[in-house]
Amino acid sequence: MNENAGENAIAETGESSGAKPSAGSRWVAAVGYIAFVCFFSLWRAKKDPFIRRHASQAVLLFIAECAALAAAVILVSTIGKIKIAGLVVVGFFNLVTGLAALILSFAGFIKALFGEDWKMPFLGEYREKVPGLRWQEG
Repeated sequence: MNENAGENAIAETGESSGAKPSAGSRWVAAVGYIAFVCFFSLWRAKKDPFIRRHASQAVLLFIAECAALAAAVILVSTIGKIKIAGLVVVGFFNLVTGLAALILSFAGFIKALFGEDWKMPFLGEYREKVPGLRWQEG
């Protein structure tokens, strides 16, 4: 079995059959799920496939959080001006997006810290498309 086939299988299934990553790699991958720190993990991702898988998801999550923040600002300035209905809609949107981001960040942090490969729901299928990372070596 060549090295490329093993890495391609990991990229497709999200699971690794190899040895556990080092403690340093696990911590770098885990802290990547903390907002702006994802760019540090992405920088380190070129050297380690485990970090690459988690860092690309962390960057995608950060982009989704920024998009949700922009949508919340637009909602507040439009629908938010309606007295009660606006408050309900904006409050519900902020609650759902905030909890989703928090839960996904926490789950990614824990999975990376324990050395598990994990495809994040909704965003994990796009992790191979993060620019600047070589997914297929060789």
